[in-house]
Amino acid sequence: MPASSRRSRGWSRAHAERLLWRAGFGARPKEIEFWARRSRERTVDWLIRGGAGPHGTKRMVGPPPRANGKPLDPVNEWGHDMLWWLDKMVRSQRPLQEKLTLFWHDHFATRDQDAPLMLAQNHKLRQHAVGPFPELLRAVTTDPAMQAFLSLVDSDKRDPNENYARELMELFTLGVTGGYTERDVREAARALTGFKGNHRDGRPLTVSYDPERHDDGAKQLLGHRGKLDWQDVLRLVVGHRSHAPFLVGKLWEFFVTEPLPPSTRRRLARVYVGSHHRIAPVVREILNSRALYADLDHPQMVKWPIVQLAGNLRMVGRAVDTDDWSWISSMMGQMPFSPPSVAGWDWGPAWMSTATMRARFLCATWICKDLPVKVTKGSVDPKWSAAEQVERARAATGRPWTSKSTDRELMRMAQRFLTTNVKPGDDVPPYQAELAQSALRHLLLSGPDACLC
Repeated sequence: MPASSRRSRGWSRAHAERLLWRAGFGARPKEIEFWARRSRERTVDWLIRGGAGPHGTKRMVGPPPRANGKPLDPVNEWGHDMLWWLDKMVRSQRPLQEKLTLFWHDHFATRDQDAPLMLAQNHKLRQHAVGPFPELLRAVTTDPAMQAFLSLVDSDKRDPNENYARELMELFTLGVTGGYTERDVREAARALTGFKGNHRDGRPLTVSYDPERHDDGAKQLLGHRGKLDWQDVLRLVVGHRSHAPFLVGKLWEFFVTEPLPPSTRRRLARVYVGSHHRIAPVVREILNSRALYADLDHPQMVKWPIVQLAGNLRMVGRAVDTDDWSWISSMMGQMPFSPPSVAGWDWGPAWMSTATMRARFLCATWICKDLPVKVTKGSVDPKWSAAEQVERARAATGRPWTSKSTDRELMRMAQRFLTTNVKPGDDVPPYQAELAQSALRHLLLSGPDACLC
């Protein structure tokens, strides 16, 4: 299809850039141009199904991660689990799968468990990220990290623990107003009994099921009565009338800032249920919706801290090569594998505070102090005009989106750098030209526009 036809159908570089940020972690300029020359449908299809993209069929592109010259040790070194995952966000050629892994980590928030268990859970979330939700829910329910975190392991018929049953309904499947009662929680807790923890010194927790520990008595749950077990509980919550509207609504809010119209919620719920509760068809509908591409010149979505960090590294073509990103990410307000509570993180403007915005500025400082973004001595031509200075800075930082007002301010700032204390006709001192280039690069990665997508 000719480029003019695609543009007439509402597909441009700006649309491709928006999609690659919302459904991933941004992209290099050539990758954005690659998809801008195709269509929205082909780009969405690649995001969901994988296959050939800008880098062929490779799953990971770029050098493997290292921390201060050494391979990562995510099991034993503080912060290396986060670096291990950050590397996947930066190098993966399945960005939607990785983005949804982040979504599910927030949705099924788990923390404070042994590193091997958390890493194993992360693998499960990635494996089921776009598949049937019932399979994902089953994997999470039987996951040792989750079971330990919400006290499902070793909950038996003599003393059923209600933690997992409550969060299963309130946070994972039905929502706060999902139409269940305290009795439903208690009955679900009884049905969920029977999991036994196998604790061995020096080895990660494993979980097995012991029928002798299960309460096999009759139970009344969400309007159904019988000798229900844990698999029945999962089947009933997924089949409940509140589940589909709740889950599609949360997926919508993850990708789109526009409020979800009731008619669209109903349509997405029908798609979800009609596909046997698969995630991919719902996400496809959302990524193809006009609402996702609203206000391209005035984006409203605040990037999650880890998304901004991963996206900046991805844009400039830098690998994970230092453990500094661990403490910087924590200062920015998000440490993967350590959500603040079982409810996960607060989204949107909640990411922005005096402290966390300063940390985002610091993140840009760390990117700009090393190659490939660092301005080295002698690399800037003092004869560059203000426009050339801005253009060189854009090229060095992966050409991030900026608003028209920011464009004007960047040009004014470059002009001030090149004229302050410089007499007409005199050359700009090299150090002053280099300082201008450094400041421009930093602002492109740290300014307000860099925090939005």
